[in-house]
Amino acid sequence: MAVAILPKRSHTSSSAPTTSDLVAGEMAVNTADQKIYMRDDNNQIITVAEKGVSDADATAKAVTMAIALG
Repeated sequence: MAVAILPKRSHTSSSAPTTSDLVAGEMAVNTADQKIYMRDDNNQIITVAEKGVSDADATAKAVTMAIALG
C-alpha cells in the first residue's frame, strides 16, 4: 500500500514557517508562493525550492537539503 507524505502547508501568500512550527528535517510547503521550506540542524528555516529559480540555484539547494537530511 502506498503511503502519502503530507508536509505542513500554508495557502496564504508570504507565510513562512518559524522554528516553532517545524522540527529539524521537517518540511513545509506554501502553495500560494510555490515555495518549500525546511528546518535545518542549525535551527534555521531555509527555502529549499521556489518557482522561477535557476537550475544552478535549485541544484545547490537540493545538495544542501540532501546533506542536511543525511
